[in-house]
Amino acid sequence: MSTEAESVSPTSPSANADWFLQSLVRMANESSLEIGITLQVSGMLVSGNLVSGKQYFEGFANDFASPFANDPETASAIKDSFGAYGEIYGPPKEGEPDRPAPQFVHLKDARFFNTAGNPIPGNKGVWWRGRICEVGGFSLGSLSANAG
Repeated sequence: MSTEAESVSPTSPSANADWFLQSLVRMANESSLEIGITLQVSGMLVSGNLVSGKQYFEGFANDFASPFANDPETASAIKDSFGAYGEIYGPPKEGEPDRPAPQFVHLKDARFFNTAGNPIPGNKGVWWRGRICEVGGFSLGSLSANAG
């Protein structure tokens, strides 16, 4: 039977997901780590701040509920509903069985960059969730828009 450490380590490589990226995502999920990262996904660069799944779902819920500001009951129900998805993230509880390796990466203030170096969207970053097995490569640090 494998342990959690064995499921995300260089000694058990998988062609489906980068064990090192999975370990960074696990660290983010189990702490308040927020760090700039740039991912190569399907020929595009996606750049933003790596955050926990919990922070992602809370932020997504707030943004999704914002158009309902004039209806506080609906806004609250939306926040509660989407925010609840984040409860599966966080540090493991004592006695909890080993968790599988993370399969999704969550970014805050994410932008896609085209070949000219222009960010999409140009006005601000967005919440982004992607499958780790679809990431072709990554680097620490987030990209910024060209300065003219």
